[in-house]
Amino acid sequence: MNRNKHTPVLLEESLEFLKIEPNDTIVDATFGGGGHTAAMLKAGATVIAFDWDKEAITQGVARFKPQIQQKKLYLVHESFSKLTEEVEKIAKNTHLSISAVLFDFGTSTEQLMSADRGFSFMGNGPLDMRMDTRLAVMAKDILAVVPEKQLEQLFRDLAGETQARRIAKAIKNAPQPITTTTQLVSCIQSVTHKKSGLLHPATKIFQALRLAVNGELSEIQLALPQALSLVKKGGRVVCIAFHEGEDRIVKQQFAQWDSCNRVKKLQKKAIKPSELELQKNPRARSARLRAVEKL
Repeated sequence: MNRNKHTPVLLEESLEFLKIEPNDTIVDATFGGGGHTAAMLKAGATVIAFDWDKEAITQGVARFKPQIQQKKLYLVHESFSKLTEEVEKIAKNTHLSISAVLFDFGTSTEQLMSADRGFSFMGNGPLDMRMDTRLAVMAKDILAVVPEKQLEQLFRDLAGETQARRIAKAIKNAPQPITTTTQLVSCIQSVTHKKSGLLHPATKIFQALRLAVNGELSEIQLALPQALSLVKKGGRVVCIAFHEGEDRIVKQQFAQWDSCNRVKKLQKKAIKPSELELQKNPRARSARLRAVEKL
């Protein structure tokens, strides 16, 4: 398998819960590498796909040119927190009715493999981490400006980093500003100890910074109610989360809707990748899928 190519996670499970019928209109709120969108199109759906990463949209335009010309695919360069606004722009001219919305949170393989984006600790690049380059604040800015105590809290709250205090102190006491991924990794490794079989010591810090730079958890909180409002009765909202904070927001929102009889939950517990999928795609290990149907 080409590990540099994005592999959509929980693809078969997603399609099962989306329950796509020919001529349905589905919102792919997180276009990324286009894997889920491609499967939706193959199933006969019209797709409105969002991504706030300009590179993802550019690649999507090239890959899906025929479907775009046929008006089977609409690509939107925006965050999914603007679902209602952008979908209504398209729907008012096309009379499309939304059957389902899919969220696949987190980063794509293409983003992780692009060193100049700064998402990965596996290569050297600038500490950027912006999903949307129109955003003003980069990861390096957070490290430079946020005080040590707040930085420690950020690492604890967003990633559950148990060595947050030690790492925050090392960052603020570094002899020069930390502006690259390798600088940050070296700083983290200087005060932590990697144990066999566990996550790389930089994993949670990079995750916390990415979430902070992009305000990802608040984006999810804004988007979920819009998704439920957009889908027609019997329509579905399906979410794939990779981070405990993401999954907690989804779980709590779905539970609230369920208690108010606004939705029916479609599974008792979050769906996890099969052993076979994990063998093919180890990056899927933390994925959790939850789905609801609008009543």
